[in-house]
Amino acid sequence: MPEATVASELQGAARDAVATTKGAIADVASRVKEKVSELGESAGEKLHSGRLSTASALDSAAKGLHSKADTVGRVGHEAADTVSRVGHDAADKVGETAKYVRSHGAKDILSDVEHFVRRNPGKSVIAAAAVGFLVGRALRSSSD
Repeated sequence: MPEATVASELQGAARDAVATTKGAIADVASRVKEKVSELGESAGEKLHSGRLSTASALDSAAKGLHSKADTVGRVGHEAADTVSRVGHDAADKVGETAKYVRSHGAKDILSDVEHFVRRNPGKSVIAAAAVGFLVGRALRSSSD
């Protein structure tokens, strides 16, 4: 067999091998892309579900605060009226937060929190400490 024919056959075999390899790589890449997309959708669904349950919990908390504020307001003292008004204001804020959580995606919420923390670092530290205290207290009371 002449050298030109052997070289031509080797080039053809190399082209076939490269084409086969490219096809295999494209197939694997496509499967990986599909899996990543599925995982992303699953994570998004979990975030959405968690967001909705958080909004429901906030709504329940707001209703509870309104109820307690109504009870305090029935006492009829000036101080009780002030406490009742503050309680209703807090309940309204919690209710607004529930609406916000329900109507905004996780990315929007995280972005807004980040902007708030940057604009209000002192308030953010105080809020984080208060939340930590309340969560710790809730965990301690639930274990008793």
